[in-house]
Amino acid sequence: MKYKPVTTLYLLVLFAGTQFFGLYITQHFQSRELPYTLEPPAITDGWSISYLVGGIIVVSVVFYLFNKLRYERFIRLWFSLAIIMSLGVSFSVFIGDVMGLIVAIVFAIIRLLTKDLYVHNFTELFIYGGVVSIFMPLFDPLSVFILLIIISVYDYVSVFMTKHMVKLAKTQASANLFSGLVIQYKDETAILGGGDVAFSLLFASVLGVTYGVVYAYFTVYAVLIAIAGLTILGRKGKFYPAMPFITVACTLSYLTVLI
Repeated sequence: MKYKPVTTLYLLVLFAGTQFFGLYITQHFQSRELPYTLEPPAITDGWSISYLVGGIIVVSVVFYLFNKLRYERFIRLWFSLAIIMSLGVSFSVFIGDVMGLIVAIVFAIIRLLTKDLYVHNFTELFIYGGVVSIFMPLFDPLSVFILLIIISVYDYVSVFMTKHMVKLAKTQASANLFSGLVIQYKDETAILGGGDVAFSLLFASVLGVTYGVVYAYFTVYAVLIAIAGLTILGRKGKFYPAMPFITVACTLSYLTVLI
């Protein structure tokens, strides 16, 4: 077993929180415009997958190279702006646009200047709802399903073959720029990457828009089981790509909808 049962439980509860808050936020923007004059990227029909996958690869490479070149100030600025934008969108649902942006800036500063895991994980609960709300209009169930398959292959290659994703996660953590869930319980630390959380929420949100919110929550529960299975089957101290497990769960959810 990769983690102790209690650590796994904490991780699953926190992941569920990101999905439930995220679904609430994305559902809010189904009938409302995004705040701060934000709009989904203008992408030609049929190219959303290639643009997003290409963007992920480019960001990973640039982030890694800039870290190697010690351009930490640029990375921090880039990272902080992304956090503020995402949190601002999410917080605007609960406390309005102006207060949402102010609170987002405050939490982004605290997160970047400290290593408080409570602040880190609190912001993680809301970041993904904002991110997915921006990109969700670009996808339908089939296109986001294809995206998950591509990302799963990329995740497998980057963890087991090139291992650059492992190196990237370690450098992000050392610079306090890690995006994802972090659980520390006694003598062990459990993590789940931000991409794993975001792509799961993206699929659930798109499925919910197209077929109904029931299927969105069904997807969340399926993914929770998949992540639990990964932690049970995994070994301590070894890195595993979570996306293949998440994609299997999303596939079962999608097949359930089609049936």
